[in-house]
Amino acid sequence: MSKNKPAKFKLTVDFQCGSCGALIHQAPGAPPEKAAAPKFCPRCGAGMERFCLACRKKADMFFEEWWPEDDECIRTYSPAKRCGSCGAILEPEKKTDEGDWSEA
Repeated sequence: MSKNKPAKFKLTVDFQCGSCGALIHQAPGAPPEKAAAPKFCPRCGAGMERFCLACRKKADMFFEEWWPEDDECIRTYSPAKRCGSCGAILEPEKKTDEGDWSEA
């Protein structure tokens, strides 16, 4: 490959919900730099964007890449679990009481 020619590969972008784990696939043919993360999960309605309450900044999504072939990349974006600025935990608190809320 020549130094003047950029490498060509197929990039697939997915977004994963931090609450339910559902994958949201990017529309095929859309350029990855124009891809906008959805604001809410279509399956459970959880917010995909996370904000730090300690330093009041928006936490960037992180991604993992997987290369099943030499010319194919699958990138999966997920909401941040910790703030990149101050390190505060951004995960919602889990319920400790698993009791039944229905009326008897």
